[in-house]
Amino acid sequence: NFSYNKKTGIEFSTLEIPKQSSYNKKFLDFLGIVKEGVKILQNNILITKIKVLKSSCSYLPLIKLIYSIFGQEIRNIQDNSLYIQSGKSGKVSKIELFLLNKNSLGKQANTVYLKCRIFICRQRFLTIGDKLCGRHG
Repeated sequence: NFSYNKKTGIEFSTLEIPKQSSYNKKFLDFLGIVKEGVKILQNNILITKIKVLKSSCSYLPLIKLIYSIFGQEIRNIQDNSLYIQSGKSGKVSKIELFLLNKNSLGKQANTVYLKCRIFICRQRFLTIGDKLCGRHG
């Protein structure tokens, strides 16, 4: 799992996404990023991101009741996963992961960011006019 701080809260990647079936998670690796070589269709998950929100004071009696019944605190979780756009599909050809630990001024920072690039190839059938051979043969 990787996590990063934003001004609104901490976001992290995990496979334990709320309200998602195991069918939607079967193309993801242990980091929550789609695997290479997988054919993806519209509305499939590319990268999972979950944001833990701070509980508001208005729900305080409800939180205390649930804690007394179940013995655990409830968390407000928002799903910020990155999905493929509707109408798009293809095959994941390559995934690049970069670790960045510099801030905008170029100095060393305490936080480490994970940058992810996902290359998706669009597959289509041959049509009349497609060039199949190169210049010399």
